[in-house]
Amino acid sequence: MILREDILSELEKELDDLLANAPANLSESALKSIQAKSIGHAEHVFNALTTEELQSAGGFNRFVESTLALARMKMHLR
Repeated sequence: MILREDILSELEKELDDLLANAPANLSESALKSIQAKSIGHAEHVFNALTTEELQSAGGFNRFVESTLALARMKMHLR
């Protein structure tokens, strides 16, 4: 069984990798804000998902990809 904490941990790693390659013009505070908002969004989505939905490998991959896509969008809007 995949635990919510494990999913958040994996998502944080993916966000760290994404933000490590962010455009140089983004400040450290902007990057931290993007990460905090992305994690906050993820936690919000978790509250709407069932345990069965969290166990789906395809659902997990889509969730990670959509969260990263939102973070990329926020990076480019700054």
